[in-house]
Amino acid sequence: MIRRFNSTGRVAIPRSNAAVTLRRLEQVGSGSPVGDPTASAVETRWSFDLKLSLDRFRFPADARIRVEAWRGTASQRWDWGTVGRSAPPDETGRILKDVPETCLFRVSVIEAGDTGLLLGLADRLRPKLPVESLLPLVSGDLGGEVWRLDYGQGDDLVVLKVNEGLPDFSRAVRTDPGFRALVMPQVLRSILERALLVDREDPAEPEGRWSPWFDLAGDILPGRDPPVVDRDAQDDRIAQADLWIDDVVEAFSADRVKALDGYRQAWQGG
Repeated sequence: MIRRFNSTGRVAIPRSNAAVTLRRLEQVGSGSPVGDPTASAVETRWSFDLKLSLDRFRFPADARIRVEAWRGTASQRWDWGTVGRSAPPDETGRILKDVPETCLFRVSVIEAGDTGLLLGLADRLRPKLPVESLLPLVSGDLGGEVWRLDYGQGDDLVVLKVNEGLPDFSRAVRTDPGFRALVMPQVLRSILERALLVDREDPAEPEGRWSPWFDLAGDILPGRDPPVVDRDAQDDRIAQADLWIDDVVEAFSADRVKALDGYRQAWQGG
């Protein structure tokens, strides 16, 4: 039987009171990377830290705290002690085993006993990732495609999927000039088009799904704010958004990826 929470009168806990940060843990495994039979494979796993502040809320000291992470149908749950006596798991206990680093979190405060009364909830918490993990990489069976963007659902982080047939895909994505020249500018363009022209997110929304990408675009093209494209936007506003995206990608290619030089080097190298 699935227990359901009674959420009558629950308190909405602001995200500022429940901050989740992910940390990369690298462990040496027993396998070997593709192309190097003498080396040990490095397995990347993720652990999380939760900075939780409940002092401003008058929850009973014996109310239980529960933390959950999920993406799609996958989920993982942790007991976090009580309001009066927090008892988070140690680092090993906080490793993400059943969910990817692209998951979302929620923190629930539940009345002690068997009532199941949900006293407080911080929901859809997007964890802070290391800077280099703004676009997580995963390998997968993509058929004849080399790469594909996976936007997930709702507030999920966008993921760059790379064909599992590409040897040492993580190194190729991050360091190979040919791959970066051909792929990364289009990745940025696709994400900004999704944010502005499909989801029509307000770039000024600090907790929006695409706010980290708008921040990145601001670093790439300083002094040029993206236009707001609402659902009733006229053609001229959409054209302004297209132009802004073009300019961001052009600046990204010139200053960050050196796309043309990278492609030329890859082409001349065969």
